[in-house]
Amino acid sequence: MALLHHRSWLSVILFCSVVVRLGVGAIVLASEFDLWRRHMVISVKTKIPKPTQKPFSVSGVDMTALEDALNKRDSWGSYAGYPVFSAKFDKSKKVSEITVSLKPVTKVPKWKEYAKSTKNRQAEWDRMIKALEKYLLSLHALTLEVVAKFADSVKDKDLDKAGLSTETKAAKAALAKAVEDYASKTSNGNTVGVSLEYIDPDPATFKKTVPSPKSSTYSVSGKTIRAVFEALKKRSFWGRYRSNASYKATFQLDGHIDVFTLTSKPSIIMPKWKEYSKGNTGQKASWDNMWKKLNTHENNHHKIFEDCVADLETTVTTTDVLEADVAKFWKDETKGWQDMQDAYDSKTNHGVKEGVELDASHDP
Repeated sequence: MALLHHRSWLSVILFCSVVVRLGVGAIVLASEFDLWRRHMVISVKTKIPKPTQKPFSVSGVDMTALEDALNKRDSWGSYAGYPVFSAKFDKSKKVSEITVSLKPVTKVPKWKEYAKSTKNRQAEWDRMIKALEKYLLSLHALTLEVVAKFADSVKDKDLDKAGLSTETKAAKAALAKAVEDYASKTSNGNTVGVSLEYIDPDPATFKKTVPSPKSSTYSVSGKTIRAVFEALKKRSFWGRYRSNASYKATFQLDGHIDVFTLTSKPSIIMPKWKEYSKGNTGQKASWDNMWKKLNTHENNHHKIFEDCVADLETTVTTTDVLEADVAKFWKDETKGWQDMQDAYDSKTNHGVKEGVELDASHDP
């Protein structure tokens, strides 16, 4: 019976404990539960959806204005993981399971005037946004790496509530540092394309309507060339050219000209000798010669106008003209045109030097 009792006692000892040697001659007994506890792995679960993108508005007429508006913010775009650590505990108040939940959010700018801008500027904005989104996703990837490292580091640890708090604080600090380090490394994304290049305004489109001059006449009376000449002298002009030009303009978002439309209704007024049919051959020849030279002179005024329009087209399509300046620009341009017309009249003495004269030698 004693042997049986001894075996029973030994069996109980073997069932309830194991021998652990701490050193020479020193042994302690540890419960199998404690040994199992020491080898228990903490289960780490994650709930990490794709980042939710939230836009914010930014306003600007061109790349420079947009850059200024974005630079007034803390950043051009942002990423936040919003990590939450929750845990389950066993009966001994040790952590048995940790769940890491993220609610990642990226904030990306939305250009308010995008639809009104030029295609080249839209393309530059789209390029920047694509680079920004890639940059923010890189921050998200770094966050996932930190979470993975956290899971690997705690799975074999013996954590109570206080220990868990220490680990989660360290994990949150690691998350923040990973984001800060990458932001610093890339100059907040600038070195990976999160920037805006200056894009010139689109060249203005120039449209014009310049038909041939419309002719009209006024009557002048006289029985002789001398009489007709005296009648013409009383007028302010013998012949007159008018371009009758006007303009309309539409503008790009930043105020530069988009489409400049010039419309003209040129006209030439010429004299009509009322008694022409009664004149003799010499008188008619004198009138016809004067009229032909005068008509050429007035059409030369039209050619000057056409040259001015050609120069205007070059100026409008190669020079930055803003909406605020277009009225003065037009006034200055047309004054220059008139100066050229006046210079031509001075040079030719209103056509006299080109043969605009009447020969009265054939009068009776």
